[in-house]
This record gives sequence, structure tokens and C-alpha cells, in this order.
Amino acid sequence: MATSRGTEATSGSGVALLDGRPEGEPEPAAHRDTAAVRATAARRSYWRTNGWRNGAELWTITHLEPVWTLLRRLPVVRSRINRRLINRLVHKLETRPNALSTMTPYTSWESLTDRTYSARHLPADDALQQRLQRVAPASVAELFRREQPRESTKSTLLFSHFAQWFVDGFLRTDPDDVLRNTSTHDIDLSQLYGQTEDVTAMLRTHSGGRLKSQQIDGGEFPPYYFGPDGEVEPEFVDLPLSYPGRDRKAVELGDLTEGQKRSLFALGIPRGNIHYGFVMLSTLFLREHNRLAGLIAAENPDWDDERVFQTARNTLIVILIKIVIEDYINHITPSHFKLFVEPGIGVREEWYRQNWMSIEFDLLYRWHPLVPTDLDVGGVRRAASDVLWEADVVPQQGLAALFDEASRQPSAEIGIRNTAEFLLPVEERTIAIGRRAALAGFNDYRQACGYPRLRSFSDFSADPEVAEALEARYGSVDDVELYVGLFAEDVRRNSALPPVMGTMVAVDAFSQALTNPLLTRSVFTASTFSRAGMRAIKRTSRLRDLVDRNTPGEDTRPLVTFTRTSSTATR
Repeated sequence: MATSRGTEATSGSGVALLDGRPEGEPEPAAHRDTAAVRATAARRSYWRTNGWRNGAELWTITHLEPVWTLLRRLPVVRSRINRRLINRLVHKLETRPNALSTMTPYTSWESLTDRTYSARHLPADDALQQRLQRVAPASVAELFRREQPRESTKSTLLFSHFAQWFVDGFLRTDPDDVLRNTSTHDIDLSQLYGQTEDVTAMLRTHSGGRLKSQQIDGGEFPPYYFGPDGEVEPEFVDLPLSYPGRDRKAVELGDLTEGQKRSLFALGIPRGNIHYGFVMLSTLFLREHNRLAGLIAAENPDWDDERVFQTARNTLIVILIKIVIEDYINHITPSHFKLFVEPGIGVREEWYRQNWMSIEFDLLYRWHPLVPTDLDVGGVRRAASDVLWEADVVPQQGLAALFDEASRQPSAEIGIRNTAEFLLPVEERTIAIGRRAALAGFNDYRQACGYPRLRSFSDFSADPEVAEALEARYGSVDDVELYVGLFAEDVRRNSALPPVMGTMVAVDAFSQALTNPLLTRSVFTASTFSRAGMRAIKRTSRLRDLVDRNTPGEDTRPLVTFTRTSSTATR
């Protein structure tokens, strides 16, 4: 099993190393003086790279577990701490409205209101871009090349699947102009419902509030986009769908065979069939929508199709937000206090503003290193590049078996020098996007998040080869690009992410998920969700809750977890 440099080596980014040695390694008596030097160096590195404020906060939430456990059991105190911690995370960066967007390098009325452009946290840095011209994006992309695969010590493959499926619903770069986006900026389950009323209408049965589906070997799945004759089904002629040969981001993969085309499903967003993990999650949420619609219709026989559909949709969006905060985000963080969703949270806070995804959030969420070079699919070891656009894996294997299988194998570790070769062209395009947006350097973003500026390349990682690779491309630590710097730092112990990446994810994740209008107290009522919907919301906090109630009768009783069962990380 590959080890994680960021979690087991003496590093300035890991709190576990305050004792000066890898966890579990005894201190030889003969080397007491050397160990003392290492401990002092580790402490200095920890405070130097995290700063006193961030360092103290991080130490507090990752230690004193009995205290945090007690506080979680006290209802009023629990709620106050939850709000305080979320506020602290959101305020690591300036809150919305952002003064700037990718529209212009200055503030104008249009740049403050036109959300077809992405927001930005820091001003453009044209001087940095001039200095970066000496190193080509292709050369920088080589920093990401996987040579010796590194497994995540914390995350499962299911975490990787869910991350892509989740963010593809609201981080949507316009392929014709990377400074613009095609996103709704909201967590609205567009993966399932689409982004427009026209798309939603094509996916609905218009009876009983249900979405269109089909039965395959006794299981419920989305309908096929192509008919048996290889032609698009008439009901989906106007439904956007991408596949190699029709997807500008995937043309290098070549065209699909007619057989592969006929296995593609009609889903809410065009690239919904890109790999089986995406399809299995969309299928799960489709089943839950139709299950909810059945329960809501049965309890409210006087409601028409439209009201049942909208009520089920409202319910499922809130269920997704709960899963994101209480399962997915709590997996990412090393904190002993597990955050949760409360109706009305944030309404009176400064950060409670209209959602607007930032260009930085778009780039930092491109977690290509999570994808292993090879993975098990249906019990067969396959190259990850070979399962792209193979949607037929899902009905062939069944949901329960696939969720179980993805939960029993690790994802790869986030970080440079760990991206599979077939994804290197995507890394190069991402680097080019950052330069097109003239993003400030990584050190500027560290400073904006309250971290000290790094003073040497060796501050990034405990692995000296990382420092050497960075120094070979950049003349100064201050020239390291945001995207590269985010992945160059070591992953924190018990976390899924490096420190600055984790901080920036939290800023946007909480400030954009918890502003959903369905969570306001005046809206969060049975009239919005129905009694059946309210029960479903209350009974859901983890993804496994959805899988358990939507895979009855399947042969496998699945394990469903983002956290590896062998991990000692906090769950």
C-alpha cells in the first residue's frame, strides 16, 4: 500500500507532527537529542506555515476529542458552536458580494451583476502572468504526473465519485470563454433536473410528480437517450447530451461505438454519462425522487402532478445539502466537532448573500489526483481511462454492488505528482485557465486566508523532490501559481485535503450551500416539503441513508462510506 507523504512525514502542514515524529514511531533512546531537534523543527514549521491564529484554531479542533464529544451532546451549546465554527470558516476570506469578477479587472455595475462571469476573490496579477510566460503550461502540468501512485489514507473511491458528481452540478466553465460560466450558481440538483424548465419538462413523466425512468432487471434507472435503432429518442431530441465526438472537452477520447451510444442515459446535465460513478449517483437520486413522489402523492391525494413534483424536488435538494454538510464535508475536515445543517442558519450573517461561484473555487475543485490509475469495477481490475462513457456498467452491476465496491477501495491522494497520465491534458488546460484569468499567486491567497506567506520551496512539502520540482519551474516562491500551490502542499493528517485548499473549500461550500432559500425558517415547513418530505429530511444525514432505502432486494447489503474502514481519521 502506498503511503501518504503529507500524513506520515515531518511536515509543516500536519498538526499530528507536533511531537516531531511520524505517528506510531517510537523514539529511540540513543537518538533522544536528534528527536528533540526534530520536535523543535516541527513545531517551528507548524506555526510558521499555519500562523498563530490558524494554527491555534486547527490544533483546538483536532485535539481535545472528549470535550468536543461532550459539547455535541448538549443541544443549545451544540447549536451555538456549530454556528460559530461555520462563521469562522466562512470568514477566512472576504465575503460576498465580491468586488471583482472575471468580466473586467475593475469594478463596474455589470461586473457586479452579470453572473455569466465568475466571481473572483483577489484582483488579477498581470505582472505575475508576465513572469510566468517563461514556463509553458505543459511543463507545469508535468508537476502533476503520477509516477509512484499514492493512496489516500482517509478517502474511498466513493468520495472521488461523489466529489465530481456534486460539483459538476454548479461549477460549469463555458468552453467558448473560460472567464465565463454556464452555472446556475446554486445547489439545485441540476444533475438530475437540468438547469432550465425546458430540460426539466423533458425528464418528467407529468404524472404523479415522477421523473422518467425504466426498469432493467428489476431495478429502476434513467431512460436511455438513444433508441434501439441508434437514433435519439424523439422525446429527448432537444435534450443536450455530450459524448466523445460531441463534447469539446473529450474529443481526444475518440468517438463511441453505436453500442456504447445506446447505453447512454437521458440526464439533467450534458456530461452526466462521463463515467459510471456519475451515473450511479444520478440513478440513486432519481430513485429517491420517485420514492418521495409516491409517498407525497399517497398522503396528499388532492395534490396535482405539479405540486407533488415540486415538493419532492424541494425535499431532495435539502437532503442533498444535508448529505454534503453532514457526511461529505465532515469527511473532508479533521475536526472532532461534526457540523450539521440547521434551518435558518446564516440568515442574519454578513455572508448570507446571493450565490456566485468564483473562478478560484472552480479551479481548486478540480481534484483529478483523486482518480486512481486502475480501479475495480464489477470485480474486474480496469484502467480508469477505460471506464469513461461506459454507462452500461451501472445496470449490469446494480447500485448496491457498485456503492459497496467503491466504498471498499481507496481513492488516490490529492497532491501534485499524483495525476493519472490520461488526465494530464486536463491539468494543462486548467493551468491555462488560471493564467487566462490572471490569478494572483498562491502566496497571495495564503495571506488572504490568514496564513503566513511561504518563504521557501521546502515549506510546501516534507518531500524534498516537491521543492526541487517547484524550484525548477518558478524563480520565486511568490511566482507559484494558485492551482499548483494548492496541490503542492501536503495533505493534513486526518483530512482529505491540504490546508489552504481545505480552507478555501470551506469558505465557498458553507457560504453557498447554506444560503439555499429552502433552509430559511419561513420556507422550511411541511407546506414546502409535506409531512412525508419532512420525515425523509429528518432521517437523512449520510449518503448511506439514501442507498439503504433505494436498493431493496438487491443481492448486496452495501457498505457506503467516504472514509476508509481502515482509517484512524475522525468520522
